[in-house]
Amino acid sequence: MIKVSINFSSYSDSNFGKKAEHIHNSMNLNAAYPTPTPTLAVLLAAITQYNTDLLAAANLGRTFVADKNKSRQQLDITLRLLALYVMQEAKGDEATLISSGYTITKQREPSYITNPGNVTLYNGISTGEMGSSVKSVSGAVSYVHQITSELPTDDTVWESNNSSASSFVFKNLIQGKQYWVRVAVVGTRGQLAYSPVASMFVQ
Repeated sequence: MIKVSINFSSYSDSNFGKKAEHIHNSMNLNAAYPTPTPTLAVLLAAITQYNTDLLAAANLGRTFVADKNKSRQQLDITLRLLALYVMQEAKGDEATLISSGYTITKQREPSYITNPGNVTLYNGISTGEMGSSVKSVSGAVSYVHQITSELPTDDTVWESNNSSASSFVFKNLIQGKQYWVRVAVVGTRGQLAYSPVASMFVQ
């Protein structure tokens, strides 16, 4: 869902006023927004007051700076309320949102993980050890290295070993016995992507 940004805290005092003026000018006579709420007259009044107080605050007098801060806060509120109207009228249409003069923001798309590819199996340093490795997958939260000592079927109960790395070493295996291994990549929101099954005799 595309939205407009209502956070103006990063704008300098001068640029904040310019942004507000840009929004006013963009929405003035804009057919996509026939009945702005608050009205553009209210927005223009808030802009005028802010610019007046901003100019007066140039001498850094405490009272003038306080007035400028107060009028900035009021203009900020007016822009936020107007943004709600803009998003309601635009109904997610990007071009319509852009025409308002507001800066649009897009919600981050979920990251989808990919299959890690074939598993590489190799003998460990000690007897009864076997390592498994897959390529690192972008967006992976963790890896699950699974092993079984029986030819896999749909009913196989795999022994799972969670790891933050794409490689893992299985230990305490039976020397000379064949094992089957697969690796699951875990993504955000519980996404899973499995590698093909690989097999090797442990030495």
